[in-house]
Amino acid sequence: MNKRKFNEITKRVLLLVLCMTLALGVLSSCNTSVDDTAEDGAENNSEYVQVLRVVDDIKYGGKFTNDKIETVTVRADAAPEGSIGDITELRGKFAASQICVGDYITTAKVLDKKPADAVDEEEDDIDKELSFEELGYVVVCDEARKDTDETYSQLINRFIAENPGRTIYIPDGNYMLSEPIVIPADPEKSVSLRLANQAVLRADPKWPDRNLAMIRVGVTEQEEGAEPLTMEEVEMMNYRSIHIIGGCIYGSGYASGISVEGSKDTYIYNVSIKSAVVGIHIKKGPNELGATWANVDNVNVTGSDTKDSVGVLVEGSYNTIANMRIASIMYGTQATETGERNIFRNLHPLIPPSLGNDSIGFYDMSDGNNYDICYNDQGATGFVMHEHTRSVYNGGFSYWWSKDQGYHVGFRSIGKFNSLIVSTKVSQHHDVQTDAYLLVEEDGGQGVVLYPIHQNKTNTYRYVLEQYCKTPIL
Repeated sequence: MNKRKFNEITKRVLLLVLCMTLALGVLSSCNTSVDDTAEDGAENNSEYVQVLRVVDDIKYGGKFTNDKIETVTVRADAAPEGSIGDITELRGKFAASQICVGDYITTAKVLDKKPADAVDEEEDDIDKELSFEELGYVVVCDEARKDTDETYSQLINRFIAENPGRTIYIPDGNYMLSEPIVIPADPEKSVSLRLANQAVLRADPKWPDRNLAMIRVGVTEQEEGAEPLTMEEVEMMNYRSIHIIGGCIYGSGYASGISVEGSKDTYIYNVSIKSAVVGIHIKKGPNELGATWANVDNVNVTGSDTKDSVGVLVEGSYNTIANMRIASIMYGTQATETGERNIFRNLHPLIPPSLGNDSIGFYDMSDGNNYDICYNDQGATGFVMHEHTRSVYNGGFSYWWSKDQGYHVGFRSIGKFNSLIVSTKVSQHHDVQTDAYLLVEEDGGQGVVLYPIHQNKTNTYRYVLEQYCKTPIL
């Protein structure tokens, strides 16, 4: 090979090596600098940092929220000056300028206070408390009574008649009623009623009847004495659920509180009923089951402190009455002959001894009711049932602080005892030897004391609790 040809080959080899070197350099540069976002598994994590980036436009003066921000990892030398990486630094902060999708968030773009000239964003409306008009309620106001002779009863009933299917809201204030507020059961005419916390409906001293409720819920147009509806007819009526929420209903000792008469799925919640002859009266439903399917929850009742006063009077079936304190009444609850298959849960009647030996915490004249964690406080008799009563009493408690009534009974059965008592307690703060855990009145009407309280854990006590009350003694 001559020298000239050797030089020619050498040049070509060197040129090829140079081209390969350049190509490798370009590829290496692409892998490290074209995309400044680090891929998972980067070998040298010390070269990367986390920063915050906007995923949805934020207007000038807009609030930084989690749904508009994401965290990304970038090369340290590619992160803008003053970049923010901790989202907690943006709590309660505002945008100092318009920030668009993809922009990184820096300290220069953040303000501690919202600028005075910033336009409110739609997102800020989420935190704004809506008025009751904006919620769709119909608000009763005094303006509607100007230049008329309407009483508050007539005014509220007019609002009900003119706004079927709506929620009628009664603001704070005192409203004297001379006649009941009537809510029809007809789903084309019914409404719900909401009272402000300081709204008080007060019975006029000329109230026509002590047993007439100030609010009548689910009033039907069915004629008196008509045949009850079949369940198929009830379903076809498609009742609308009626809610009574909030406020105070003050009977002034002249009136009763709320009556549920013919509606389906009535819900009474967070209401205070004071000085009422009957706090809540659930009547027998106009159907073959007599069912009203009412739910009463978190309602406090103070009675009229008279011998005709009842906290909850139940004539209908399939109702749930729960979480109530009841005071100044003769009977805490009373289920009449038709008031069956109801649930009474966590009720606490407190009965003044001044009402005498006939006061009763829970009076059951029916069948199939369930009493769960119900506490009779100072009523002369805690629980009364009849021979045909086959109700369940679970976790109940009767307690007497005072011996003023002279004779106290935890459970009294009028006739043979056929109910079930589970895990109940009867106790006293005083020493009266005749007080009884269970009294069965089937011996010539005189009554048989099966367990006097003072016989503590005797054989009689063991027999009564194990055989009658289904409560084993450990």
